[in-house]
Amino acid sequence: MSWLWSLYRAVTPVAGALAPAAGAFAGAERPLWKERLGHPGSAPGAVDAWIHSASLGEAVAAQALHDALRAQRPNARCFFTATTRTGRERLGKLGAPAALAPLDTPQAADAFFGALRPPRLFLIETELWPEWLARARRNHVVVAVVSARLSARTTERYAWLGAPLRELLRGLAAVLCQTEEDRARWLALGARPERTAVTGNLKFDALPAPAPDRGAARAALGLDRARPLLVLASLRPGEGQRVARAWNALVPETRARWQVAAVPRHPHASHALRSEAEEVGAMIVSGGNPEPGAWRWDDRPGVLAEYYAAADVAFVGGSLVPLGGHNPLEPAAAGAATLIGPHHESQRPAMELLAAAQAVVVTSEETLAGTLRNLLEDEAERARLAAAGVRVAANARGAAKRAVAQLMEWGAWSAA
Repeated sequence: MSWLWSLYRAVTPVAGALAPAAGAFAGAERPLWKERLGHPGSAPGAVDAWIHSASLGEAVAAQALHDALRAQRPNARCFFTATTRTGRERLGKLGAPAALAPLDTPQAADAFFGALRPPRLFLIETELWPEWLARARRNHVVVAVVSARLSARTTERYAWLGAPLRELLRGLAAVLCQTEEDRARWLALGARPERTAVTGNLKFDALPAPAPDRGAARAALGLDRARPLLVLASLRPGEGQRVARAWNALVPETRARWQVAAVPRHPHASHALRSEAEEVGAMIVSGGNPEPGAWRWDDRPGVLAEYYAAADVAFVGGSLVPLGGHNPLEPAAAGAATLIGPHHESQRPAMELLAAAQAVVVTSEETLAGTLRNLLEDEAERARLAAAGVRVAANARGAAKRAVAQLMEWGAWSAA
């Protein structure tokens, strides 16, 4: 047996025993700490399925799965959990009860399974929690991973857990992967070939359609409806100064013609990120319609989709620094000409689709100013990129229907 597995299973009961007292130090999660202990206050009793996603992005995928499940079984009762508070907030808007995910301790897992008595657990992407899986096996709960993905690094780390994890993975009712590469990695960890298939990325199903009136979308945000909009999306530390330098290198006429909205990825990093942009000359305002050449800074969670709907051009962050990038299909689907930095490894499926259709521009820190200049000054190229991105998004949808069809074929979901 893996020493790491043995250590993990030895530590989790201790963590579970200490967890009630730890709530006093839970900060912003303190009002919701009972949920972490496995006591979902809004639990409706027995449910038909527990659907778990990690954060805000996976919560979007959870919505697509939920809709497809209920299309086959309209009266199905589902319960959502998320690892993060922003994910929980998003899930709470779907019309089904939601809570923060229980801690991966035997005490929290026992309490949660006892409260919901779920016959099925659907995990989205890469959420493998040993205590949950062990409790699910003891309770004869059907477990499926949907929109499953694994990076090379994550695969290597899970492999350290050895034979016990392989045994749990062999018990999965379904592993429905995003790509063939993901499928190969799940098989290497121990998933059964006859219960592993490729059905696509659930996040693609939740991609938006272009706004019918981009000017009206800008006006709804309090921006000038007539001036085109550049969105600097999901900026991460280190990118504020890089993008600001590129913006300042543009000729004043171009900067005056465009309005800019910067949306940091994480609110807790917003202040430092804004400061680094201001240090290299960016003029930033917190609200209203920014004056020519200035940026609006909006660090509210959950607003990025509104900006994409209003954008003519979108730069997708987390990609000028080695963080793997964020989803370029979201702005492309909304009809924005999309550019992204060279570090987009975690977005490989989306990038492959967009690159094949020449629907995305990849730029580096060194070329960003020139790339921006070309896009902001070439209306025909912006229109070509936008149209190509919308077509790619339309063709990418459908993963949720394929996933549910496979779940039904393998007996993990039914119409009654």
